[in-house]
Amino acid sequence: MSLAPSLSEPRASRPTDVRVLIADDDQLSARSVARVLGARGFRCEAVADGEAALEVAAQTRPDVLLLDVHMAPIGGSEVLARLQGDHRTALLPVICVTGDKRPQTVMELLSAGADDYVTKPFDVDELQARILVATRRRLLLGGVSPLTGLPGNVLLTRDVQERLDRRETFGFLHVDLDDFKPFNDRYGYVRGDAVIRGLAAALLEAADASESQRMMLGHIGGDDFGIVTAPDVAVALAEDVVARFDRIAPGFHDPEDVDRGAIAVRDRRGDEHEYGLISVSIGVTIWTPEHPRTTEAVADAAAEVKRLAKSRPGSQVALDRRRPGASG
Repeated sequence: MSLAPSLSEPRASRPTDVRVLIADDDQLSARSVARVLGARGFRCEAVADGEAALEVAAQTRPDVLLLDVHMAPIGGSEVLARLQGDHRTALLPVICVTGDKRPQTVMELLSAGADDYVTKPFDVDELQARILVATRRRLLLGGVSPLTGLPGNVLLTRDVQERLDRRETFGFLHVDLDDFKPFNDRYGYVRGDAVIRGLAAALLEAADASESQRMMLGHIGGDDFGIVTAPDVAVALAEDVVARFDRIAPGFHDPEDVDRGAIAVRDRRGDEHEYGLISVSIGVTIWTPEHPRTTEAVADAAAEVKRLAKSRPGSQVALDRRRPGASG
């Protein structure tokens, strides 16, 4: 099926610089759409099938995907499901294009995760408006952390629940900075925000380098992050995060603090206390179908083992080795 719109010469419009990935097995149609949108300031790339759309979306992180829902070998619903199961594309706004105007079809697409849809033939002015609305709406309402750009707690929890419902075995990592409040007291919140963004970058780099094919990475809030991944890569992933963060951590401190390996912070009474350089602790729990099937149980277990990691000096990884049903 084709994305071909009812094309007319574009009227004057403000350039946008939004990156649009167009997935359509009719490449003549895709190039036509790209040309028209490009004339309005959009940066467009076209691919010819769903597999290519998934690969390019994960690699280039476009701002919006314009998806023909009737491509082969995989259709729109499967593409949507696989996009949402990958931390790199879980927040990608998707506008589905279809010639099927039946309410049932529209409901199925929106239920599968589409942000919007247009039916053919469509007007370019309408398409432009829907693209801009989809990108803005996802930023405002989609649970994106404004500091790190990562999915928030809602999408992370949803991914855990879906794995529980499928009775999967998976790994959950609770990632937390050590002594972050003293760091903020010493250097201020601007440098504190830089540390959080640095940790987010280390998490993304480690996730991209991992062998796991399906992973969800989220910013829980503050200096807390979570990762859901395959059980066989969970510990190695955590150790890679620690190694990557430790390489950049000294750069967040003043040179004299790095030289002595500590920062000094005065409390409200004026007494001085020393804390180590900023580090990260990660609690890893491996969840099986025999464990309780609630997101709260997963979160509690990961938080408990994270506290064990934080009880040790410097950056640490701790693994929950308890059997299902064992108490703390």
